[in-house]
Amino acid sequence: MQRSKVRLAALVFSATFAFGALGACDDADVERRARDAAETMRASIPDVHAKALAQKAAAEDIELAQRALTKEKEYMGPINGELDRVTINAIQAFQRRHEMRDTGILNRRTMARLREALG
Repeated sequence: MQRSKVRLAALVFSATFAFGALGACDDADVERRARDAAETMRASIPDVHAKALAQKAAAEDIELAQRALTKEKEYMGPINGELDRVTINAIQAFQRRHEMRDTGILNRRTMARLREALG
């Protein structure tokens, strides 16, 4: 979903410059439209890290995830049971590799795959 929004914004950005190149707009207008399109796109993309960092995950689950992610070579930080951006990024990478939505959330499916990874 996020990739399609980025493609759409790139298309809008390109079209804005194309109209400017045809003489329909002056340079300042082209730049303003491009900035507006970029800001609209930025505002429409959810802050995945903020949502993931706000999740209510038990310290034991986070520690288990960190151990499994370390074993899977997705995480190189400390195994301390604390949820931070490095842990979220590792969870997302793990989720992508296992063809899950890369939300960074330790849901049941992700936890089950992490337990499998630990063996």
